[in-house]
Amino acid sequence: MTTTYHHTAAFNDLAALLTGQLFLPQDADYEQVRQLFNGRVKTQPAAIARCLTVQDVIHTIRWTRAQGLPLSVRGAGHEIFGRSLREDGVVIDLSQMKAIAIDPVARTAQIQSGVTAGELIGAAEKYGLATTTGTISSVGMTGLTLGGGYGPLTGAYGLAADNLLSAQVVTADGQLMTASGEKHPDLLWGLRGGGGNFGVIVSLEYRLHPLTKVLSGLLLYPLEQARTVFRNFNEFISTAPDELTVRSGFLQIPDGPTVLFLSPTYCGSLEMGEQAIAPLRTFGTVLVDQMQPVSYHELIHSSDAFTPKGRHYYLQTQSLKRLQTETIEALIEQGLPLPSPFSAINIHHFHGAASRVGVSETAFALRQDHLMVELIAAWEPQDDEQRYIQWAQNLSQALAPYAFKGGYINLLDEQEQERVRLAFGSNYERLLDLKQKYDPDDVFRSTIGHLALQHNN
Repeated sequence: MTTTYHHTAAFNDLAALLTGQLFLPQDADYEQVRQLFNGRVKTQPAAIARCLTVQDVIHTIRWTRAQGLPLSVRGAGHEIFGRSLREDGVVIDLSQMKAIAIDPVARTAQIQSGVTAGELIGAAEKYGLATTTGTISSVGMTGLTLGGGYGPLTGAYGLAADNLLSAQVVTADGQLMTASGEKHPDLLWGLRGGGGNFGVIVSLEYRLHPLTKVLSGLLLYPLEQARTVFRNFNEFISTAPDELTVRSGFLQIPDGPTVLFLSPTYCGSLEMGEQAIAPLRTFGTVLVDQMQPVSYHELIHSSDAFTPKGRHYYLQTQSLKRLQTETIEALIEQGLPLPSPFSAINIHHFHGAASRVGVSETAFALRQDHLMVELIAAWEPQDDEQRYIQWAQNLSQALAPYAFKGGYINLLDEQEQERVRLAFGSNYERLLDLKQKYDPDDVFRSTIGHLALQHNN
């Protein structure tokens, strides 16, 4: 399709079908609506259909398919690689579909697909409940769940995908379908970590867990003690209780030095939590100790200031069985200094309840204890991006010989399709069958997971 299509009257027909609003490139608000969390993404869709109802979604799918135009789907828009936007395509924008219904008796949450982690947490905490979310409040629950969903509660409650009970999906032919344990359980299986390859998810139902306060915060250590701290940490997490999930890595203190951090979150009794984290304080000289009881809501919002929308980001990931000597050396010798004050190395801790889910129970296949390393390059728009990208890629390559094959599909770029196939492992063929069943015409092709599936189909 060429850009001349943008100026035809054809989109008026779609606009007339919508309860929500259609944004075209010539509209004053188009650029604001188009922008994702990552300001580096400059993709220009032909139209953005900001849907307010399920019927809006159905109309947009049917109209776009009838016109033979590319289609993509955007949830909350907290995205790194821009898969939710397709050049000269039509975007189904779900960001304004934000209804939340909490059932405190059944301990479930029903949410629409534009709901963010912060919004779900805020609604659930009124009833003393929570579920696994990401670590930043603006992360969309839908996209997080479709890729798996690491977070501070993973050890106790599993991935976000493990807490998905059901979902409503609009299929490629515009039909509304429920995926649950009773209806289309094969589709529910695929939605639990299999990527956004099968339809447009318009609502999701999650299991909630009793939770009021957590014991959490930052413990900061000097760089010269990083090897010792990491060696102790590596031994410590092998016996960590489910209630304790510990992020780690390197960050730069605002207007200060780069430091090693441990960020424990304990979601059991506060007294037991103090006992559980006490050994961490003995791993080295603690420069800053911010550990305290906080609400889960406070915890998730505490990182927001460090990751503003519109900054430029590039990520690479590797999943390690443990922090062995070679990987510790790579992180220190090749990861430091960080390429900018905004960049970081963020290591997620996967264990406990998440590790006890069988490989074939969900599409997410890496079910043994591991550390998922995020190499986060971040810079201001005026900077030259190449050195930041090169930093992340070089460090990722240095870690790769010691990492699991595959990768975390939410954080893989267009050049890493083969890693997606490897990430699904023995679940890969089953995902191919699901794709053929629910989207045989290849309508939904906005995710890296989809591209990998089709690349080998």
